Amino acid sequence: MNLLQHRVLNGWPFFGLVASLTFAAMVAGYVLIGIATPEAAVNMIRLSVQLASPWVYLAFVATPMTQLFPGNLSKWLLRNRRYLGLSFAAGFGWQAVFIGVLLALHNPYYWDEMHNDVDLFLRMASYIFLLAMTVTSFFPVRRRMRAEHWRWLQLVGIWYFWAAIWVSYAPMALSIDAKTIDVVYTTLGLLALMLRVGAYLKSPVSSLPQGSATL
Repeated sequence: MNLLQHRVLNGWPFFGLVASLTFAAMVAGYVLIGIATPEAAVNMIRLSVQLASPWVYLAFVATPMTQLFPGNLSKWLLRNRRYLGLSFAAGFGWQAVFIGVLLALHNPYYWDEMHNDVDLFLRMASYIFLLAMTVTSFFPVRRRMRAEHWRWLQLVGIWYFWAAIWVSYAPMALSIDAKTIDVVYTTLGLLALMLRVGAYLKSPVSSLPQGSATL
């Protein structure tokens, strides 16, 4: 049997595995990094984004991979696109938790060092998209929506999160303090974009209706 067809690597078992590993990684991060200083809390925020990033990239390329490189991997991506999106939500949601910790324990640092109006607007937009896409990924809610509204929400949302994640890494990857993970995620984000654009150019008419990725 193809490994990608294993029950644990598909559907809700897959999501449960990813969510459990994400939780374990965040607990380990809390033990090793802590939240005693504002810098430590910021590192926990960054850890949550690092854990979430691969899943949004995979959800972003699920349909393009099917169009460009049909095979077992692309079938697995498309079959589990919903759960890839939910896995992203399971990781990204921790960002909100530790932003709350930062506000509660190191409030002056947040307002003096981290806050600006643009970042606040983008952060609020992220959580609105995250909540909307997560809720509408469940079929009872989805059935109550018009099909075109659901598609546009998912399409705009997945592009938004691809851009938000990529932009969070690209400036750091180009800085003198760049870390390996910044370069890796910046490169993977560009590759994901190339796949998406390539699939659109190959099939511009059919790519829009199926270009969404369910969270």
